[in-house]
Parts: sequence; structure tokens; C-alpha cells
Amino acid sequence: MIPERNSAALLDLFKGKKILVSGDLVLDHYLEGKVSRISPEAPVPVVSLGDNSERWIPGGAANVALNVVSLGGTPCMSGVVGNDTNGKLLLALLADAGVDVSAVVTDPARPTTVKTRIMGRNQQLMRVDREKTTPLDPEVDLRLRSVLEKAVRESDSVIMEDYNKGVLSSGLIHHIIRLASSAGVPVSVDPKVMNFWEYKGASLFKPNRHEAGTALGTSIETVEQAFTAAEKIREQLSAGAVLLTLGSKGSVLVQGESEELFHIPTVARHVFDVSGAGDSVIAVMGLAVCCDMSMHDAARLANLAAAAVCAEPGVYAVKPSDIVREASRFE
Repeated sequence: MIPERNSAALLDLFKGKKILVSGDLVLDHYLEGKVSRISPEAPVPVVSLGDNSERWIPGGAANVALNVVSLGGTPCMSGVVGNDTNGKLLLALLADAGVDVSAVVTDPARPTTVKTRIMGRNQQLMRVDREKTTPLDPEVDLRLRSVLEKAVRESDSVIMEDYNKGVLSSGLIHHIIRLASSAGVPVSVDPKVMNFWEYKGASLFKPNRHEAGTALGTSIETVEQAFTAAEKIREQLSAGAVLLTLGSKGSVLVQGESEELFHIPTVARHVFDVSGAGDSVIAVMGLAVCCDMSMHDAARLANLAAAAVCAEPGVYAVKPSDIVREASRFE
């Protein structure tokens, strides 16, 4: 085992690891301009767009895949896009970034999920979503299950990233976990409240405080309450480990009964934007579970990754150098 706290050496273990990322693909669309007046038609700001004011970025589970690439892994993306211009653009952006998109299926009856954010002076003024969040058509679900069989077998680790857009149904969740279990492949999960309890047998389960509290019907305000909640979740899901994130209070990690409880205080210095921090955390953990690395070291690296991402404007794919930079403040 590599000595604890040697972040650069630990991050080297991520290189070349094949990670299957399955979940809800989103295309993030940004319109950025200047606000200098209020509309005479209604009390709303007028955003004046200039040159190069429009950006398209892979989001949702696709952002997890970008983080895996940035951290040195080799991701395969699995999910659903529409047979539309946005879907083609999203797949092209992922492929150009080095993500294998062979396990993505197309649903002609389902639009690609697009989140359009209208920005002024780095502030979000409005968000417009175009999506369909109902469960997948049975035929589409069957095609997705079929491509997943090969993708799981060829992976070192599986990450399931749920954004509540209808792809990760309880049936598909169980199917992926069964495939991974049969192949001896670890599974890491970033859940939402819906289907929270469907991930039984996951290697690593990473809810945030809101998701965990809602699922348990309790309030989680202190680190002690977080430990209690995380242990209840681990027991009910028979999970290998639970990493419960607490925002400004950091995160807590619980494993088996023989492992001591582990609290990781937050190390974020400047919180510019929390967008995408959870994606970076699950990317680190999904890579770590298939490496020769303790969960303590993995959780520490994930905490440093979140701090780096929070210091950046907008969604950001964390790099090893970002984590090493944050770690240098403590090592």
C-alpha cells in the first residue's frame, strides 16, 4: 500500500483505469452576456450577447466522465440521448474529450436533456430545461442493458451517476450491480432521493446530507448525526463504504465494523461555485475503488478535489495537479 498522504503517488494509480460511467447525460448550454438595463416590457434584465457568448459543455453523468479523463482514467459513457442535434453535439464533445461513447443508445422519442443557463457578469439569471424524465421505453431499456453487459466486463470500475432524468430505473440499477458483481467489478454510486434504496451491494455509496436525511426521514446537522446516518445507510444497503458529504462540514466515511469512523473536514478556501463538485468527488472515488488505495486516502483525495472545483467558476473537470496543489497546503 502506498503511504498515506502521498497524493501525487496515489493519483498516479488512476492512470489508464477503465471506468464505466452510467447515468443521465446532460448538455449544459451557457449564454453569457452583459446586463446594462431593465427591459421596458417587464421588470427583467436585458442580457446583451456578444461574440463567443455561447458555450456547450457535457454535464450530468457526462461531466463525471470528463473528470475521469482529466484524472488520467479511461472512461466509457453509458446512457441515453435523443436522435437530435443536441444529442449528436453531446456525443461529439465527449468523443473529442477522449470518452468512449459506444455504450450510449439513442431514443428517437426522447429529447436530449439540455440545461440552458443565461448568465450576466458570472451570475446565473435564469435556467431553462428541456428534458423528459419519465422511465425509458422498454425497448430502449433493453438496448441499454444489452450494451452494458460488454461494457461492465471490460471495466475496472463502474460509476452510477443519477440526476433523476429517468435512465437509472430500479430495474437497470439491479441489472448493473448484478453484472458488476458477477464480473468482480466494484460499483460506486452518486444517488438521488428517488431509488435511493435500490443500490444494495454497492462498493461505495456517496449521498449528500440532503439526500441522506430525506431518505432516512431525519435531520443531519452535526458530524455525529452524519456518522449515525451513514452507518444506517451502509447497513441497509450492505454497502462496502458510505461517504456522506456535508458541504461546509466536509464529509464522513464509514466502512465495516472493524474500521474506525473517519471525518474529513472541508479544505475549501474560496468557494466561487459549487457546480460539479459532487461529480469530481464520485470520479475520484470510482477510480480509487479499483486501485491499491485505502478508502481513507480516497476520501481525502476526493475532499481535495471538491475544494479545487469549488474555487473555479462554472463546471470544472479536476486535474491531478489541482489536487496536488490543494494537498501541498497540508502535507
